[in-house]
Amino acid sequence: MSNESIQAIRTTRSALNDAIAQRDLETIAAFFLPSYHVVTARSMQRTGKDAGVRSWADLFERDASATHETAPDEIIVNEEWGMAQELGRWTGTLMASDGPMELAGVYAAKWHNTAGGWLLQAEIFTPLRVMRK
Repeated sequence: MSNESIQAIRTTRSALNDAIAQRDLETIAAFFLPSYHVVTARSMQRTGKDAGVRSWADLFERDASATHETAPDEIIVNEEWGMAQELGRWTGTLMASDGPMELAGVYAAKWHNTAGGWLLQAEIFTPLRVMRK
């Protein structure tokens, strides 16, 4: 396993966290492959880079207080095929119809190494804790 690739994915994940915190849709889009697919914590599925970015845009418009952050625990790289798996934890907050919620869970991500760097092919978010504030 290449420590260089692992560090590059960690750096990219951190930059994606920053882009989400800043609600920077253009930068968020830069981390997704055109065929990006996500299964959200609420089991909604989005296929395609544009749909993934639109999902973030909808959340930001609907909830100015929403937060989301991921923290990688393990990254396994297949250098020969230019792919990697990332496993980690995520936390977030959002405003529900009955008040604010804190959420936390685990995620899995598949990365591809491209000429432009490591980009996300897919992410799956599973909520393990939902707490009303």
